[in-house]
Amino acid sequence: MVEHEGFAGASAYRESRQPHGARDRAAWRAGADGERAVGRLLDELADAGVCAVHDRRMPGTLGNIDHIAIAPSGVYVIDAKNYTGHPRVETSGAGSAVVHRLYIGRDEHTDLVRAVRRQVRAVAGELAEPSVPVRGILCFVGAEWEVLNGYLVDGVGVTSTRGVAELLRMPGPLDPVRVDALQRRVLAAFDPA
Repeated sequence: MVEHEGFAGASAYRESRQPHGARDRAAWRAGADGERAVGRLLDELADAGVCAVHDRRMPGTLGNIDHIAIAPSGVYVIDAKNYTGHPRVETSGAGSAVVHRLYIGRDEHTDLVRAVRRQVRAVAGELAEPSVPVRGILCFVGAEWEVLNGYLVDGVGVTSTRGVAELLRMPGPLDPVRVDALQRRVLAAFDPA
């Protein structure tokens, strides 16, 4: 694994130290805790051939990408969210007009899916390797799951830490040399946040 600077939750932790109201600081701290939990999980998957890069700057924005995991089965852009409640997807419409909306408890969070899709496009664009799948995942830490494997919303997986671990352990066409090379490319393309 390539050594690099930055750690999971670094930018959220820094934001929690800014002069926000107490409620905002607590939300940023919870977010940092969720990112660190997912970061630990990803780092523990090294024995399964997974390399992870944490807290990278999203080019052209003030935002960050929480985690980029390179596994034998492909590249995964993972946005960690430390939310409580039951994730669910509501579907409306028919045919090509089907609309999926992501809810956590009573609150709609479909905007999170769109944000992950933008991050996936950025990573896929930098790698520019059509043979390497780049997928997006929203990983909810602390949520109460009523379904086993999570959901797929507009091409973005919505799941738990357990679901992420199972997905990243799947075999795939990328050997360790290729995984390491892709990690190096990600590190070169995305600065620490």
